[in-house]
Amino acid sequence: MRTRSVMDPIDKGPSSLIFSQRYAKAAYLWKVAAGWKILLGVGGGLLWAGGVDVVWGQLRVQVAPPDSYLRAQVVWHLTGQTEPLMQWDLGAGLRLTQVESSWGIDTFWHDTLARKVWLRFRSVPQGELGWVQVGYEGTPRSSGFGSYEVRAHATGWCLWTLSQPYGAPDWLFCRDGLADKVDSLDFTVVSPPSYLGVANGRLVADSVSAEGWRYRHFRHRYPIAVYLIAFAVSNYVVQEIPVETPYHRFTLRNYVYPQDTATARRLSEQFLPYLRWIEARIGPYPFAAEDYQQVQIGWLGGMEHQTVTFFGSYSLELWAHELAHQWFGDWVTCGSWQDIWLNEAFATYLGGAVYEALERPDLWHLWRHLTVKAAWRDTAHAIWVEDTTDVWRIFSYWTTYAKGAMALDAARRYLGEESFWGGLQAYLRRYGSGFARTADFATVVQAYWGVEATEAFVEGWIYTPGYPKVSLEWGRGGTLLCQPNRPWLLRVPWRAVFPDDTAWGEVDLLHPSTIGLGLPVARLELDPDTLTLLWAVREIVPSSASIWPNPFTEGLWVNLADGKEVRLYDMSGREVTRTIFTEPFPVFWDLAWLTPGPYLLQVDSPHGSKTHFLVKVP
Repeated sequence: MRTRSVMDPIDKGPSSLIFSQRYAKAAYLWKVAAGWKILLGVGGGLLWAGGVDVVWGQLRVQVAPPDSYLRAQVVWHLTGQTEPLMQWDLGAGLRLTQVESSWGIDTFWHDTLARKVWLRFRSVPQGELGWVQVGYEGTPRSSGFGSYEVRAHATGWCLWTLSQPYGAPDWLFCRDGLADKVDSLDFTVVSPPSYLGVANGRLVADSVSAEGWRYRHFRHRYPIAVYLIAFAVSNYVVQEIPVETPYHRFTLRNYVYPQDTATARRLSEQFLPYLRWIEARIGPYPFAAEDYQQVQIGWLGGMEHQTVTFFGSYSLELWAHELAHQWFGDWVTCGSWQDIWLNEAFATYLGGAVYEALERPDLWHLWRHLTVKAAWRDTAHAIWVEDTTDVWRIFSYWTTYAKGAMALDAARRYLGEESFWGGLQAYLRRYGSGFARTADFATVVQAYWGVEATEAFVEGWIYTPGYPKVSLEWGRGGTLLCQPNRPWLLRVPWRAVFPDDTAWGEVDLLHPSTIGLGLPVARLELDPDTLTLLWAVREIVPSSASIWPNPFTEGLWVNLADGKEVRLYDMSGREVTRTIFTEPFPVFWDLAWLTPGPYLLQVDSPHGSKTHFLVKVP
């Protein structure tokens, strides 16, 4: 048996309503100004979703783990509605108990199969500021990666939400999607007094009611995508760690299970240098006024809810990945799940770079190698997502995460530090607090990366399936001609092994190019440590009769894979000399005594004979 809710309805009395109108009006005016900035090319982000702009949200949820039953009240303040019919999202398993609006409600219906709520207003809105308030309760039906979950841990229970990509309506009455951000949010989490609720933003009130419920009120004053709204409840211990960077001071606040406090404290101390490293490259943490919270949940992965990351593993790489999302995913959010790489590829690369930041080149090298190996597991898809109904394709680790991350690594190493990071900083400035698509990203970064490099990156890496391949041909004078299958923003390291030496270099795959060796090689290795996404050809052994140089003066370097005997003829067909090589290849054949002129060299092998045209010069 469940007791009835002790939640008070959100006060719509005179004083509260005056505050609501004043704040919402101020937010609306700010939003209009932001809209003009966008039109003038100053600000960033799409503000309008089907003509409706959600200005402010007031959320209150009540839960009591391990019971998964949810009671909620939500007020959305919005503007731009001009039709009597309005569509909202709410999942199955939840029952509406209250529906009100400043425009009056004529009727409403909840299509649980489609997860839609339709409201018909009594008066037709004319774009003015108004509000919609609903109450609902029930047991949410979890979807995706666990949009609403309750699980036990060693000393208690944990309840949390994780809405990405389509799970927000499972527990939240909202207008889900990637077109409008909620400008401002007030979120109250009600729980038993021994449990702590946590949500987006800064905690501004924490009290226990006479009925024995704990009320924790969080205030968030940054635009936020609906799928990034979240809350969690458990018997948390709170750790506060001061953070000071060249940009600002704020608090890293951990909400962790009682049994994991020592682990959390130790990892946090290791984590702090990375926070300063990432700010030095992409700019200041965008939500410092509301601190940064890390909240432990019962899922082994992590989720970058704005200002309040949820995590299930004590991993530096995971923590770094989710912190990077505060810039790539939260501050700038992909404008479509087709462009999810704008969130996940950056977070994956910057997450792996925690090893670079902590000056562990061995682990950084290993991370890049393993990420290449992971990316190769999908050869069929582009990084850009065609089918956004397939959640597992959207969040494919092999493609969206690993391939996307190594494409960024390739761009960084091709362009250099200043151009690469400068382009990313410009992108974050342009679209901060809003949404962006791949084309938006390309438009901004090309001022720093160059038009040709940007086109090669977007077309070669993002929009087109496949991996870099090269066709190779030995040229004269010990050169190797490299023809990429298409322009790639990639430089591939090579290592040449000579009889008495080793040399290193890079080959550029943005255009056809040559590797100038000058001397015969026993072996040429492309990307010998497997740190790029170059496909297939990794090692080149000279062909069955590789001869350098041609023309020659003193003699020839000869590398015979399957032949031993060679014969040299002049142009009349007269045999000048022959020799049988017994030394390990390659070997130097002294022909300084030979008269300058043209010659034919015949190589005999078990597979037949092959003739090469040579020229001796003075």
